[in-house]
This record gives sequence, structure tokens and C-alpha cells, in this order.
Amino acid sequence: MKSKRDKGIDRREFIEISGKAGIGIGLSAVPLLTNSCTDVSKTKTVHGACYHDCPDRCSWNVTTVDNEVTAFQASANNPYTAGKLCDKMVNFPKDVTFHPDRILTPLKRVGEKGQGSFEKISWEQAIREVAFKLQSIIDLKGGEAILPYSFGGNQGMVQGDAMPNRFFAHIGASQLERTICGSAAVAGVLATNGQTTGVLPEDIVHSRYIVLWGTNPMLSNQHLWPFIQKAKNNGAKIVVVDPFKSLTAAEADWHIQPNPGTDTALALGLMHVILAEGLQDQDYIDRYTLGIDQLKEHVQKFDPESVARITGLKFETILEFARAYAQSSPSLIRVLIGMEHQANGASAFRAVAMLPALTGAWRHFGGGLMHMTYELFGECLNWDSISLPEVLADPSTRSINMIELGKALNDDALNPGIDALFVFNSNPAVTTPNQRLVLKGLKRKDLLTVVSEHFLTDTARYADYIFPATTVLENWDILDSWGSTYININEPAIAPLGASKPNSELFRLLAREMGFTESYLYQSDIEIVKKTLQSDHEYLKGITFESLRASGGQRLNLPEKWMPHAQGNFKTQSGKCHFYDAGIQPSLPTYIPITYSQKEREKYPLQLLTIKTPRYFLNSSHANVDHILKKEGKPYLEIHPAEAAARNITEGEEVKVFNQRGSVYLTARLSQKVTRGVVCMPQGYWLSQYKGGASANALTSDLLTDMGRGGAIQETKVEIVKV
Repeated sequence: MKSKRDKGIDRREFIEISGKAGIGIGLSAVPLLTNSCTDVSKTKTVHGACYHDCPDRCSWNVTTVDNEVTAFQASANNPYTAGKLCDKMVNFPKDVTFHPDRILTPLKRVGEKGQGSFEKISWEQAIREVAFKLQSIIDLKGGEAILPYSFGGNQGMVQGDAMPNRFFAHIGASQLERTICGSAAVAGVLATNGQTTGVLPEDIVHSRYIVLWGTNPMLSNQHLWPFIQKAKNNGAKIVVVDPFKSLTAAEADWHIQPNPGTDTALALGLMHVILAEGLQDQDYIDRYTLGIDQLKEHVQKFDPESVARITGLKFETILEFARAYAQSSPSLIRVLIGMEHQANGASAFRAVAMLPALTGAWRHFGGGLMHMTYELFGECLNWDSISLPEVLADPSTRSINMIELGKALNDDALNPGIDALFVFNSNPAVTTPNQRLVLKGLKRKDLLTVVSEHFLTDTARYADYIFPATTVLENWDILDSWGSTYININEPAIAPLGASKPNSELFRLLAREMGFTESYLYQSDIEIVKKTLQSDHEYLKGITFESLRASGGQRLNLPEKWMPHAQGNFKTQSGKCHFYDAGIQPSLPTYIPITYSQKEREKYPLQLLTIKTPRYFLNSSHANVDHILKKEGKPYLEIHPAEAAARNITEGEEVKVFNQRGSVYLTARLSQKVTRGVVCMPQGYWLSQYKGGASANALTSDLLTDMGRGGAIQETKVEIVKV
């Protein structure tokens, strides 16, 4: 396979492409690669970084004595981390690595699936039996009968991208479309700008009108918040667009609270006002954009009165917002993932991404759109170290969307059917939509389920075999970032506890047991780390394996004044911002509401939001830790007082939230954080922590977004009753 630089494939494109080829996680089977440099009898301090699916990518230092962690703290070498870890990670060694419930030996199921009954077995037995079963499936039905399932549970490039994708591609396993988070957002922004990298995080301090659209940085992007506060101290106005009154919305100068799923209509409405009142930057439009005439015609139907009816906002709010945004400079819109989980998810990002070009905000330092940063690393790193060897690149192998896991596991017409599910870096019983269908599939007696994990998660309870994985404190890795500009090395601080092994060792052992001899299946983790950094790109000047070991994390060598679109230079085919694109369907971002029958509207009148409101969970990670559960409290449902009163529900009472797919039992929390017609429950709690054994995704569907094949999980209608 050619270099990703030569092919012009960025970090996300690579993840999506190789994800379809069965990417897993990886390290090495050779002892010196996992921890030989760790002399556990001495005091030492090493550098590491957070592996979670988070835009901040914190750098940290770990000090150990005799294989015990004596100090764990944020690195002061990384100005973005700025010596502070987020609330989720401050107790990581105790919460995860040294947790008393951590799995430290291979396990084999002895009870019914879902009961969580296992016996301890040796690695030799587990590898022998799993390898035999996998080979038997391949011999009988072919590799496509095996489905790897992983996502952002570990975002290290070694642990998240390297060795297992080679293993699964080698056996011809079904490809997994990893689209549940980020794909719709990326598809939308790429359609407009041709790239997602815009304003860099630290440069937000130069902005004077900051729109945080569908993002809650106080909770999910905590290291950006101090820069936002600095901008505010310098005179910036902070506006939050969110259907939920988040912590960030409560601190903003202005909270604009549209109906869920109407962001596309709102953005098109802003464009209507800007164009109607002549607030656009016509010179920028003429020089650096395409399709303004088609856009002008398109937004005519999104007049403020119509948009007010769609969004639930006041007519005056739409006018004021459009005028204030267009007339402020530098103006910046910050988006992450929040608004993608709707039927029009990609269109929402596509429309919002047009606003900076319409107003010429890109001309100004600190003005434009701030989204992701992964493309910077895609440009400069040596992706030949991570990517599949050319002999394994087979796009003809079928793909299965991770959002439709329940369908895939229960589809009798699928040929071949899924006979083996291999789960790592993920907990699909909790995180995948249409939960009841997923659990039905996991209960299949004829399904071989193998899980690599730290704990007995809700998914692991259905496993036939569980392999104990190392934590980030016990293995090598290198970590780029999708939300900051720092690259980090992760050096093992301690030797692996118990019989835990890095995931790549698991795949190396399976490859060896299955008789594979190809050298690409046995590359060492340390070699992957070193080779990934072997690049002559200017962004990596002065960044080496040795310098990262000494410092932990380093900022890419980017231009001091990063202004990617001050003079156009969009990475679309034309080099311009595309308001209109005949090659994409629809050719313009369009708001198409989901239609429900009268009976459906009457039966399920409330729209459910399932969002990242917990302060201490990261998706489903850390949700099994007692002190964290105590801090978070019982799972709850935010209900507008008027909706509660109509159902005779009072604060603290138990309620049942239900629809045609399932029901969830929660504690009522009467709140003005949601508007009438909307209820909100948190993501992350495990099924086993709920009465009835069902969590948020018991109610969501596997509906896909308009572009990017993401999950439209917020398009969920429910009713609630007092228990």
C-alpha cells in the first residue's frame, strides 16, 4: 500500500478505510516490547497520554516504585493539558489499572450467555481453543463469517490501529464500518470545505464572537474551556446553540435552544437573513466559493418565520443571531460531534460550515470554523508504519455497519451469517443502538463471542472467551489527536499485572497458533512507534522517538499564524468552498424532517435526547467504579415541569421511559434544561445498573444519517409514565 502522504489520505480517511478491513488494536508478543525497559525494582518516571475518545488527548507523567504507581499527574510540558487532567482521569490508576475487579486471567464461559459465569483457564488453552474455532469457521464458511467489533475504547495508534487490522484482513473477516461517531460530521464538513481542519484550538483566544454549536466543552472538551474564558475576558461573546441547557450553556452569554434535529434549518435560516440584508462578504464569496446563486435560491424557503416554526425559536432570535454573527469579527463557530446524531446530521454540519465563507470570517485570525485536527497528523506521520500491507488491501470484502450490529447478528438472509464476533476496545451491549436486537444476537448459542477487556462489561457477560487486556499504563503506544495539535508517546510505567497482555500479543498468538508465517503479523510495537515518527515532513521537525520519550508530548511544528482559508485554499476538488455541489446528493444541505403517523405521534409524543451528561464517565468507561457511580447518582430523566405535571410525575419519582423497542426505568428530575416535548437521559450507565436491565440504547433505533452512514440516535420518540 502506498504511503498515506502519497495518496493524500488523511488520518480519518485511513481509519475509515482500514476500519472496513477489520482494524483492531495492537502491540507485540515479544516481552521486551511490552515492558523490558521497565526495571520494576527502581523508581522511575515515564510519560504517557490518555487513550480515550476525547479531543483533548491529555499528556501525563507516571512515577512508580517496585511496580506500584506513586504519582500520576498531568504533564506541565503540554501547554494544552496545562498540568490538569479531566475529572474522568484523575484517579485512573486506582479506577482501572489496579481496580480489584479487573480481569487478570483468561476466562471461559461455563453458564448461560449473559449470566457472567466463567472459569479461569490458561492462555495456552484459550488461544488453542479460540484459534481452532476460528479456523473451523473459516474452513466451513469463509472469513466473512467472522466480524471484528471495535471503536474508540483505545485511540492509540498501536493499540487502536496497527496489528489486529492485519490479522482480520489476513483471514478475510467482514469489514466493520466504524461510523457511530464522527462520520456524519466529517462527511458534512468535507462536502463544504474539503477538509475538517480549520481554526486551531489555542487560536480561539483571538475570537470575539464564539458560537459553540452542539458542543459542551466544560464537560467534554475541558482543556479548551480556559482558552474560551480567556477570549471572553478579552471581550468575546459566547453563544451556545444546543437543545439541552448544558453546563456550558448555563455559563454562556446567550443560549439558543432549538428543537432537537433542526440545526440544518437554523443554519439555512441564518444564511437567508445574511443574504437578504446584504451582510455577506461578497468579495470573499466571489473569489473563494462556488454555488452562491443556487444557495440564494435554496434559502428562500428558510425565511425566519418558517425557521421559527421548525426550530421552536422566536422569529426575533433568528434575526438577532444572524445579524450578530455576521457583523462580529473575528467570529468563530466551534463544532464537534453533538449535532450529527440526527437524520439530517451531515446536512447540519455542511450548512454550518458554510457560514464562515458566507461572511468572510476566514479572513481574520481566530475567525472561521473549528472542528477536528486529525488531518494534520495524517499529513505528517509515516502511515506506512500503521497501514495494511498492500497484499491485504481487499476492498471487495463485505462491510457491515457497526450501528446495524443487531441486524447483522440476527439476519438469517445474510450469507454467510455472522458465526464469530470478536470485540475489543468497545462495549456494544451498552453503546450500540437497538439494544434489544443486539442482546438477542449476543444470546445466540451458535455465535462464538470473544472479548478482550479489563472488566466484566455487559458485553463481556455474553462472551464465550475473555482475554485480559493490559491498560495504557502497561504498554507502548503513540497517540495523535482529533482535537488538539500535540503528539504523545506512551511508555509503559509498570509490568503487566497478572496474566494480562497487550491486545496485539493476543493477535500474534492467534496468528502463530493458526500457522500464519507472514512477517507483517509479527511486527513489534516499538518498531511501529519508531517508524510512525520517521518522516521528513516539516510538521514533525524536531519530533523524534527520543524527544518524545524525554518530553512526553510535543506540538506539531505548525505555522505561527494558522489561517487555512484566508485566501481560499479549500481542499475540495475546485479548491473553493462549495455552497452547492452537483456531485453530492442532495446538492445542497437540506432539512428533511422524519414523518410520523398520527398514531405514532399520539403514542410517543416526546423526543428523547441521550447525551454525554455524566461528568465522570467516558462513554461506558469508568461506569463500573463505585466512587464514580456514587458521584453520578442514580440514572435519571430530565423532564420539563409541564410535561411532568401532565403525567402526575413529581421530582425523584421512578418513571418508565418506553417505546416500541423497549423500556428503561429512571428517576425523574424536573428541569428547565429541556423544553416541552423533550426529555433527556445520560449515556454511559451499564445495563446491569438499571432496573429491568436496559439502558439508553434500548430505546434508540439503528437509523442511519443522511451522509456518512452515522447513527441518527437522537431521532427517538418515547412516552413516560410514573411507576
